[in-house]
Amino acid sequence: MTRTNRDQRDAELAAVLADAVRADRLQAADALRVIRHEMRRRNTNRKATLPYRSAGAQTVIDGYAARGEMPPKNGSDDALHADHVYEFGADQLQRTITVNDWHDVLTAARTVVVVTARENYTLEKLENSGVRGPAKYDAAGITWAGEPPAFASD
Repeated sequence: MTRTNRDQRDAELAAVLADAVRADRLQAADALRVIRHEMRRRNTNRKATLPYRSAGAQTVIDGYAARGEMPPKNGSDDALHADHVYEFGADQLQRTITVNDWHDVLTAARTVVVVTARENYTLEKLENSGVRGPAKYDAAGITWAGEPPAFASD
């Protein structure tokens, strides 16, 4: 994958924030808040165009498009959500040192799939019970629209 200038800057920022956490100059929660905010900004208003979608999300997209409408942004089970497949936490701030390593961590952490709000509620319950990563989609019974993502089991 080609590294963009934005990818490079994001990795540099994460490395500086992690260094500040390791030196006790910054709380881990604050560093994570900044890094996660930057990751979320990359998907703002792009949910209908992201490549990996659940069959449920595709049904919502198609249904609203047929009516000439956009899917709701919030407050509806039909709202679309960009769900991060791989997460990272405070332990990553301690273990990930170099900009190159941060690039790898952030590339994985930016892997998202589009799901409906209803599906996301199920995924959140699974995550809270310890089911994380690609396994959470199988556990939630999520099926894929089009070609399944490479991380999805067959």
